[in-house]
Amino acid sequence: MKLTSLILSNDEATVKRILIIAGIAWLPLVVLTLVDGTFYTADLTMPFVKDVVPYVRVLVAIPLLVMADNVIEPMMTKTTRYMVTSGVVPESEQGQLKSALERVAYLINAKWAQVLLALIAVAASWLFQADYVDMWTERNVTSWALHMEGDRVDETLAGMWFLLVASPMVSFLLYRWIWRFIIWSVFLFRVSRLNLELYASHTDQAGGLGIIGYGQSLFGMLFMIMAALISSDLASNIIYEGDKLLDVRTVVVVFIATSIVVIMVPLLFFTSKLVDLKRRSLAEYGELQQQISRDFHHHWIDDKSKNLVDSMHPSAMADYSAVYEVVSSMRVVPLNPRAIIVLVGVLLVPFLPLALTEQSIWDVLKMIGDSVL
Repeated sequence: MKLTSLILSNDEATVKRILIIAGIAWLPLVVLTLVDGTFYTADLTMPFVKDVVPYVRVLVAIPLLVMADNVIEPMMTKTTRYMVTSGVVPESEQGQLKSALERVAYLINAKWAQVLLALIAVAASWLFQADYVDMWTERNVTSWALHMEGDRVDETLAGMWFLLVASPMVSFLLYRWIWRFIIWSVFLFRVSRLNLELYASHTDQAGGLGIIGYGQSLFGMLFMIMAALISSDLASNIIYEGDKLLDVRTVVVVFIATSIVVIMVPLLFFTSKLVDLKRRSLAEYGELQQQISRDFHHHWIDDKSKNLVDSMHPSAMADYSAVYEVVSSMRVVPLNPRAIIVLVGVLLVPFLPLALTEQSIWDVLKMIGDSVL
């Protein structure tokens, strides 16, 4: 099986793909650092075994990015199937929906896009060289990825593998999903321009678009992976470059806030339609509620009818009240507010280990124990 098919396919052998891709990236790094004598040595400030960046990029990011194929991609398929079969997109608009879906399929599978993403991944990975060189030359932080050739800092064999193979593999997988996120966002925009059949009484409280909001929240996995990569860089800066935990607080807050906004923006494409739907439906259902309330009052209060317990009128009144409650609580953004809280928590998790860069877990546990005792 070709490496490209391992990376690009979405089969069920997820564990196998993770082991092969991560193995190709990781095992040569271990072997080459052993050959270079940089795996673990007191002569270097940052031997390979103590550098958190390659661990996170290869052993955390690669498995998660491969698993995203089995989490996010099925969601995209189910959402598009729902649009085709549910009636949300009426028959008169199915042609435009089909055209949008064909465009999505073309852009996701386009060879030119994959080649471009690979080239960008290699170029972006090479920027890591500048980080390691700056750490060496400006802050005297010697690294497993570099060695001195006369007056020049150059890559070791392991460093060359990391910069040209391991890191680009991670970047390619990441950019591949960023590309898909962009394509999906454009697709949602095109769908939002269609003449959709939405009903405020739909129990998803989003006029029938709740599945889109749920699916969009799954892209939080992609931003969680980005958070892990950023967290590893911040940890390296704290450990080896003297940054303080409080110094990176702004980065964490800004990243989480920006990620939530980026995830939600495609859902805002539907807001105009949902606002109009809710305003119109509140008037329509409110008028019907008035009629039902008036009839109920005249029948049981003014006319003093009997046998209220055996009548279906109270039950019908309660049922309609529940329907009206659904209409009045309809959201103008098709995303459950609780999903936003979950997203914040998911995005925060990769940054929690930063707390251990200044104090070990044993220090933290001892502090807790002293406080309790």
